[in-house]
Amino acid sequence: MNKHLQYMELCDSIAKIFSTCEKKKYGSVILDNHGYVIGFGYNGAPKGIAHCSDGNCPRLLEGSASGSVYDNCIAVHAEANALLHSDHSSNGKTMYVNGPPCFSCAKLICNSTVDTVVYKNDSSYANWSFVKSFLESSKIQLIEVGSASI
Repeated sequence: MNKHLQYMELCDSIAKIFSTCEKKKYGSVILDNHGYVIGFGYNGAPKGIAHCSDGNCPRLLEGSASGSVYDNCIAVHAEANALLHSDHSSNGKTMYVNGPPCFSCAKLICNSTVDTVVYKNDSSYANWSFVKSFLESSKIQLIEVGSASI
C-alpha cells in the first residue's frame, strides 16, 4: 500500500476515535524527516469547554458551509493540535490531514517547520483555492491523496 494512503488511514482512525466535531471529523499526523510520527491531533473543543458533540457547536447550529469562515468554530483544529503536541526540533516535517486545511491552520503550518502537507480533497470546501495558493506561496509542498469522506 502507498505510504501516503497508510498515513491517511491513520488520520481517519484518529478522527473517528477522538474528534468531537459534529460537522467534519479531522485527524492529522506529523512525521519528522526520517518518517517517524512525532505528533498527532484531532478537532475538538479546548480543555474546559463543552464539546461540539455535547451540543456546543455554533457552526452546526447556524448551518455554516464547509470551508467558510471559521471564526465561529470553537474547536481547536486537528492541524493546530498536531503542531501544538509535536516536537519542533528539526525542519523538513510532513503533515498528513484527512481534509484540506482551513486558512487559520494554513497560517500556522506556514509558520512551522512543516514543509509538506499531504491532504484529502474535499469538493465542498468553499475557500480551498485561496488557501492552497497561500500555502504554495509560502513554499509548502502540497500532495493530494484521494477525497475526504469523514
